[in-house]
Amino acid sequence: MANRKIGITETSLAMPFDEMLPLAKELGISGIQIWGVGGIHDAMSLSRDDRKRLLDQIRSHGLEISALCAEVGGFTDPATVEDHLMRARAVIDMAVDMDVRVVSGHVGVISEDPNDPGRVCMTKAMTEFGKYAEDRGKVYASETGPESIELMREFIEALPNNAIKLNYDPANLVMNGFNPVKGVLVAGDLIVHTHVKDGIRYDDGRREEVPVGKGQVPFSEYFAALDAIGYDGYFTIEREGGQNRLADVKSAIEVIRSL
Repeated sequence: MANRKIGITETSLAMPFDEMLPLAKELGISGIQIWGVGGIHDAMSLSRDDRKRLLDQIRSHGLEISALCAEVGGFTDPATVEDHLMRARAVIDMAVDMDVRVVSGHVGVISEDPNDPGRVCMTKAMTEFGKYAEDRGKVYASETGPESIELMREFIEALPNNAIKLNYDPANLVMNGFNPVKGVLVAGDLIVHTHVKDGIRYDDGRREEVPVGKGQVPFSEYFAALDAIGYDGYFTIEREGGQNRLADVKSAIEVIRSL
């Protein structure tokens, strides 16, 4: 059983941030993933002094930031891409101020056709944004989900920078019909952050996020695959729904510690 670094997204416990921090520490969590777009920690509205105060607050509880999240809505639409890039760059700047290496987010759905207009737009955006992140010593971890890991790797490896990586979410893959264990071995060292989340894909195509251990993610095999590739980053719990978030988070922690 590995000694895994346990993180949690700032919204998973569905409680005020000031109350969540001491509880996270009490639960044995060591890292918090902060939402840098929208909400109380929006990078566009936080000054450098605000960011320092936030970092000091987190550290005062013996915690650190596992990653920032720059969820801007993807980079496939020429009508919105410049605005999305501006907001994503603001989160990179926030990462610089707060000494955080990993910024995550969804790039959008990657088309299998390299000449698809959406993919062309995304490639141009990630070429520009990747350089911006790389020049500042940061990585942008694209969250897994709607496409295969093979396609994500193909897209990333074609970019002229080394800043675009993966935030590996096994539940998203399961809910889209992909094997999350096989995907780890394909992704390899592109994985710089992972979510601990579970889900179900029903025979009729419906999808449901469920508490960790209650869905179709084979966590024992999943963690073993991450160990096999030498992953040493955060295992960040993400719970997006449910009526008893605290119980669900406690169960997720037990799963992480037991495997």
